[in-house]
Amino acid sequence: MTYREALTEAAARLASAVIPFGDTPLLDASVLMAFAAGMSREKLFASYPDEIPGGVLGTFNRLIEERCSGRPVSYIRKIKEFYGRTFTVNDSVLVPRPDTEIIVEKALQLAEDSSLRVLDLCTGSGCIAVTLKLEAAQLSLTASDVSEAALQTARKNAEALGADIDYICSSLFDKIEGRFDMIVTNPPYLTTAETSSMKDSGWPEPSLALDGGVDGLDLIRIIIQSSLDYLNDNSYLLIEAGPEQAGTIAELLSEAGYADIEITPDLAGRNRVTSGRKIGTRD
Repeated sequence: MTYREALTEAAARLASAVIPFGDTPLLDASVLMAFAAGMSREKLFASYPDEIPGGVLGTFNRLIEERCSGRPVSYIRKIKEFYGRTFTVNDSVLVPRPDTEIIVEKALQLAEDSSLRVLDLCTGSGCIAVTLKLEAAQLSLTASDVSEAALQTARKNAEALGADIDYICSSLFDKIEGRFDMIVTNPPYLTTAETSSMKDSGWPEPSLALDGGVDGLDLIRIIIQSSLDYLNDNSYLLIEAGPEQAGTIAELLSEAGYADIEITPDLAGRNRVTSGRKIGTRD
């Protein structure tokens, strides 16, 4: 069997399977084939007419079976690319999304090459904190999460990629000390109903990292108010959330007394990151 034939067959199997977020069968199959064969997708495309070694085909078929069961491709490979780097992922953390790169870019823009103390709240895999540190070495990064299992994954990523970050196991600000020049966060922001629907369909990402309450904003409300006690004057809070939530978050920031509130869209033009500045004494 050639690579092309195996991919065509596997894509058809995936297309007929009932999989949450399974609307890219050929892409999923090609990513898993490249992983099974230990080659880049570019090399895989060039190898379409070639015969597949028996061992590679057996591995590939096992991976496809796992994907048909509903397991995300990133969990199957145990890795996910983010901002040009490869991060370890598992079912204790959310899989990093390309949309989250927007909060990194916004934070780097606001940092303006300054030596700031930055807190990454609800760090999960650590992709935000690690990327900020590697993109701007002058930043001092602290990252926290309520899940010790998530922090173990974040520490592993920081060590593998050479990022010096302080990690704290904390339920939001409970164990956080001192003040920061910037707080960035990608907290749970799905509604409880959305989370339940995803879990009922077999989605394996942890509910702890998904469920933001009835309207998805329970934790965000706490973060907006509490951050005022942990931000230095004239420092920024950046929040990633769902596109339909950005307007409400901007209102919450305004009501809490933040200034310079801005909504930054992702590459698809959807509202993704809402930021505000804690007003300083000079204001």
